[in-house]
Amino acid sequence: MLNRGPSNRDRIDLPGRVLDQLLAFLAALAGLLLLFVTFSISYAILARFAGFASPVWVVQFNEYALLWMTFLGTAWLLNKDKHVSIDLVTRLLPVFGRVILSLLHNAVGAILCAVFTWYGTLVTWDQFQRGVTDVQAIDFPKYLVLAVIPLGFFLLAVQFLRRFISILRKSQDGNHHVRTALNLNAATDSDKKAAVAKRGRR
Repeated sequence: MLNRGPSNRDRIDLPGRVLDQLLAFLAALAGLLLLFVTFSISYAILARFAGFASPVWVVQFNEYALLWMTFLGTAWLLNKDKHVSIDLVTRLLPVFGRVILSLLHNAVGAILCAVFTWYGTLVTWDQFQRGVTDVQAIDFPKYLVLAVIPLGFFLLAVQFLRRFISILRKSQDGNHHVRTALNLNAATDSDKKAAVAKRGRR
């Protein structure tokens, strides 16, 4: 039995599947950071309650963790369509209006996230070149704290672009199906008229 290679469709979908796995991995890291925040704060509270000195790094690294977990998980949430949305207006629109509004929303989102990626990269690179340190309980390089911001916005831009392309393709397929159905109906009507005319001649 011949072993067929991957089809063209599989090759096209491969980058999307790789990106989905990457987003899931980063979301898992965000979940681990959430566990770190939960347990470290609980430990600090219990230690203080028991009369022991709580670790000096808890507040500092929890601040970092809150930033990192936000930007690591946001593109995964968008991929799963789990971001908070208000549909008071959109649900009143016809299907065509909702498609147009969704395309506009994703296009604007991709553009804005691309701009934030660019400026976030510039700021992070500037912090790295100047060797800026976040002076708190533990001195920590500032660029390592900020590096997740351009990363998160870049993944958001890619995900917004993916959604834009997906909605555009689905809308085009829908229009094709509608046109096909109309053509079939027109053909059916013409066949009926031809049959009636034929019976009339008889």
